[in-house]
Amino acid sequence: MNCLENKSPEVIAECKGRVIELNPGSACPAPLICPLPEEPPSHRLRKPPQPALVALTPHPDEAAQQHLLLNITGPAQEHQKLQSDLQAGVDQQQLQMADIRAEQYKQSQGPLRMEQVQFARTMDPEADDLRNPPCYLPQQGDELPHKDQLMPMGPIGPWASGKVDWSPMAGITGTRPVVDRYSITRYSPNEWRSRNHETVKVVNESLDKADKNRFSSTTEFLRLSALVAKSQNETTDKLRTRSQLIGKWKNTLENAIKAMADEISTMEVERIKLRKSMVVLGVPESIAKECIEKRATRPDTELVRDQVEEELVNELALIAEIRRLLMKTLDDFDTQQVENRTARQRLEYDWSDKKEAYEIDTLNTGLNNSSRIIMFRPGAVRQPPEQASEKYWEHFSKETLDECEKCRLKSVALRNTLNSTLMNAARDIRSQADVVEKALTSRINCTQEAVQRFENDLKQILQGLADVENRIEQMKRRIASFDASMKVAQTRMDNRSYRPNVENCRDLAQQELIDGVHTIQSSVSALLHELEDAERVKTDMVNSRARLEREIMLKRRSLFIDRERCMQMRSHYPSANTLSGSATS
Repeated sequence: MNCLENKSPEVIAECKGRVIELNPGSACPAPLICPLPEEPPSHRLRKPPQPALVALTPHPDEAAQQHLLLNITGPAQEHQKLQSDLQAGVDQQQLQMADIRAEQYKQSQGPLRMEQVQFARTMDPEADDLRNPPCYLPQQGDELPHKDQLMPMGPIGPWASGKVDWSPMAGITGTRPVVDRYSITRYSPNEWRSRNHETVKVVNESLDKADKNRFSSTTEFLRLSALVAKSQNETTDKLRTRSQLIGKWKNTLENAIKAMADEISTMEVERIKLRKSMVVLGVPESIAKECIEKRATRPDTELVRDQVEEELVNELALIAEIRRLLMKTLDDFDTQQVENRTARQRLEYDWSDKKEAYEIDTLNTGLNNSSRIIMFRPGAVRQPPEQASEKYWEHFSKETLDECEKCRLKSVALRNTLNSTLMNAARDIRSQADVVEKALTSRINCTQEAVQRFENDLKQILQGLADVENRIEQMKRRIASFDASMKVAQTRMDNRSYRPNVENCRDLAQQELIDGVHTIQSSVSALLHELEDAERVKTDMVNSRARLEREIMLKRRSLFIDRERCMQMRSHYPSANTLSGSATS
């Protein structure tokens, strides 16, 4: 570039005799740049317009109208004009940008000249007239070592911009190095420019590869499109024929499914009746078991194996036998119903498969390249090895129809043997239930009599016990009454023991005192013996009362179990109609 171009005469005179240094040291060459053109005038308002005041109703006065015209309407019109000018400028710029983009797109779609390709794919380090590479690419002298690399980096130097700390603490801690965030250098400018050079080379290689893949997409697309359209039309015709055939078989299977469904529903009614009988049979069985369990909780001597328990055991055995018979019949019904449902399911599966195949083929017949539900399905072209032949497909449907008819006739024969079995079972269970209730009533009456007898005996025992206790208290008071006589006799004898000398003799009075003490002692001993006998009688009566109370309690509990629990439960015993499964809920 010539520095004298586009310069004034004064600048030309100053430029004469000067030498321009192309590579000053290791710095990036800075080519001379012409001054920038002046910026276009801005369409922006320097001062934002004030909002216009709008009156609700016009003033009739002329002065007021002029005031509105000058102060409100005029500035608003000027603001609208500026806005329209600004919008026109923006629209013009957008049109220019659209024209530029259209031209670029047209040039990109057209063939490129060889000179343009070479200019875009090669990197010319001598880009300007002065044969200097750009500043971001390797420069002359980058292969030489830099002057900063020849001297070591110390704590003070051109790498740091701070100051040395010569504080009083320097003698202890030493001089702190002058370090800031720019003092540690990782890479040199030479390495940075080399990295840019490598990046440009990689980008140019990628663009070369992209140009080689530009031509081979149009002719191949046209050829393959025609081939695919032909194959699609042929497939559509075959799918239409197949869907019509599947539709005929689907209608035939629908009639067979309806006939088999009627037989299954009739069989299901009888099966439900049998299952109701099985469910109701659990009620008397639960009642009998509950009665046995409750009677097993009878205490002590009341836990006897009486006629009621034997009849309850017989009832359980009868219910178990009837349950076994009904279970066998129910198993036959279940087996037959499974066969019926299996036959119907075979028909339904076949019909479902044909319905689904018919819908799929009908859907496929209507598909085209403009359909909105088409998508990529990976693995759809694989052929499964279990696909059947068309001959076997037809044979399978016919065989299913024959098996369905055989199963229906067998089901009719089984339903005819159910009612007699249910009625006989219900009659036997009710007969045994009457026997159990009769024995239970007899046992309850007997227990009530025993309880009444023991309650009367208990009343007598309680009265006698009260009399014995009163008598014991009276005897204790009587025994205590002899204490005064004993004290008098002993006091007299003690006083006579203090008689002096010969006066202390065993005279008749002394002998009478001794005999009186012996008489009192023998009387007290006799009363104490009677008191012991009364205590033993009291103990025996207390034991008898406890035994009577326990027996009454045991029998009342047994009576509660038989009357309140067992009879209450057996009041819910099902009737013969319910046991046969014919009762409606």
